[in-house]
Amino acid sequence: MENKEKKSSNTQAKPFFEEWSTWRVIRLLLIIFPFLIFYIYNSLHTAKALKTTKTLKKELKELHSERISLESEITRASKQTKIAEKLKETGLKESTTPPIKIIREIK
Repeated sequence: MENKEKKSSNTQAKPFFEEWSTWRVIRLLLIIFPFLIFYIYNSLHTAKALKTTKTLKKELKELHSERISLESEITRASKQTKIAEKLKETGLKESTTPPIKIIREIK
């Protein structure tokens, strides 16, 4: 009967942490550690890229609105009436006669 009791005590399931040796835990940590470092690096890099993208989009909007305002200023400044007003200040007058087309005869 004593043999049966000894066998039953040997076949009892050991707790999970008792089966693991120190070297086994160290090897597992050495495998997991690089993945953990990569995960942290990747998340920080992604956050930095998103921040950069956000600032560039904001700057692009500002430049786009500036371009539109400059185009409208150029359009207004290049109208014939505005040019005539600027030329009056210098003493030049707007021509009232239409231009003449010059035709060259080919021999």
